Formats: sequence, structure tokens, C-alpha cells
Amino acid sequence: MYSDNQYSQDQYSPNNSPHSHSGYGDEKKEHGDFKSTMTRYCKSEGAKVWGGFTVFVLAIFYFFSSGDFSFLLTLSSIVSMFSFLMVVVKIESARSVKGVSLKMMECYILVFLGRLCAIVPFEGYLPFDKSGDWLYQVCEFVGFCLACVIVYCCRIKYTSGYNPATDTLNHLWLIMPAFAVSLIFHPNLNNFLPSDIAWAFALYLESVAVLPQLFQFMKEGQAQPHTSHFLFAQAVSKALSFIFWASSFSELSNPNHFIKSFVGNWVVAMQLVQLLVMGDFIYHYIRCVSKGIPVSQLLCSDNV
Repeated sequence: MYSDNQYSQDQYSPNNSPHSHSGYGDEKKEHGDFKSTMTRYCKSEGAKVWGGFTVFVLAIFYFFSSGDFSFLLTLSSIVSMFSFLMVVVKIESARSVKGVSLKMMECYILVFLGRLCAIVPFEGYLPFDKSGDWLYQVCEFVGFCLACVIVYCCRIKYTSGYNPATDTLNHLWLIMPAFAVSLIFHPNLNNFLPSDIAWAFALYLESVAVLPQLFQFMKEGQAQPHTSHFLFAQAVSKALSFIFWASSFSELSNPNHFIKSFVGNWVVAMQLVQLLVMGDFIYHYIRCVSKGIPVSQLLCSDNV
């Protein structure tokens, strides 16, 4: 039996306090919620894709970069190439081009062609980093080949899976204005007019090339995981390119020419356009990945 003094001590000891047990329970619950959230995040497709890519990029940077700031351009190209590779792998594994915009991929073929015309025979737009010796050009060429493979799959190999009824944005309305603007606003780092125009055309068209895919998402009412990863990778690629040119855009301008003195500003503005166009998509994509929700549910506002 307890004495009155013992009973009083046990009743009011910290270990027997109801608040103590409640606090421990809340802490345990919070720890469990965090653990389950992290487990769900690590198992998500987006986390696996980007985790593997991060390791790959770190290896590339270690072996092929001299650490110069201009490596951002090469990194931008690597991210872009990786996004096309993801789509090709998914198409071949599923043997279907469902959810892929043919119009967008045809735009990207022109983007790669224009850029290759500017960076293979000339050095004006190459990174100063040692990755500009050959890696940057190789990444652009591989990206071009992968885009051609995707177009081939859409038009010939897996044409039954392509739905033109949802891929309705006429890409000529993107290509022609981009070319017209490039005739006026183009830098002259190569000091060769056709090459400088080709580089500007590639950059301007790339800024709006994702629009057919975004329109297709809205038409279908759903987003395919591989095309969602592709678009986010393109946004990351453009962000890296934007950071580089925003810090060195003055090199693109010609202060002795009334129109060309604004070329650098125009180039940076057009890169920013793509990020703004994709802003809503980027937000929902990040929300999906952070919550462990499949990106196929990206357009379902109730889930995201």
C-alpha cells in the first residue's frame, strides 16, 4: 500500500503525467509520418529517374569538366539529351508512342539542326570549359538522333499508337515566327551570318517547342509519365542555359548597331518565356514528386 506521500509523488511524477505520454505519442506520430513520406518519395518514379541522373551528371562533371562556369551550357545539353533518351526507352519498352507529341519532336529536330550548324564548324557559341572541345557537340548530335528516332516511331514504326486528334497545334505557327525573328535579332559570335541566324532560330524555336505537348495534355486530360519527365527535364535544361546567358548576355550584343545592341536582352527574354510558359506544369510536377504521387495524375488538381 502507498503512503499519502508516495501516492502524491507517483501521481505527479513527469513519467506519469498525461501530457508526457501525449507529447511522446505526437513525436512518434510525426516521426512515422516523416518516415512514410520519405519512403513514398524514394519509391516514386520521378525520384528514381532524377536520382540516377544526378549520379550520372556528377560523374560527367568529374571526368570531363575543367570546372569553368560555362559548363552550365554542356550540363544543359546533357539534361536535354537525357530527356529524349527517357522517351525513346519508354517508347521501345511499351512499343507505343501514346502521349507523345509528334509536332513537338519535329520542332526539336529543327532546333538541334540549327544549333549544330552553329557549333560544329564554328566555336563562337561553345562553352569555354573543356567540355566544349567535343562533349557539348556530341550531346547535341545524340539529342538530334534521338529526336529523329522518336519522329520515326510516331510516323512509321508505332504509328497506330499516335493520336493526331489530340496533337492539333500547328507547329508551323511556331517555326515561321521563330525564323522571322532570328533574321532580325541574332548575335554574331561566329561572324558568319547563316550560322548566327541558325543559332538564334534554334534558341527561339526551342523556347516555344513544348507548346504542342502541353496542348496535347489538355486535349487528352491526362499526362503520360515519360512525357512529364521529358518536359520537366527540358525546363531544367532551359533554366541552366538561362543562368549562363543571363550572366554573359552582353557578349551576344553589338553596341555599335541600333537593333543588335538588344540581342543579348532578347535572347535572355526568350529563354525566360519558356520557363514562364511551363510554370504551372513545373509547379504541379514538383508537387507530385514531393508527395510521391504518380506524375500521370499531374492534371488532377484534387491530388496535387
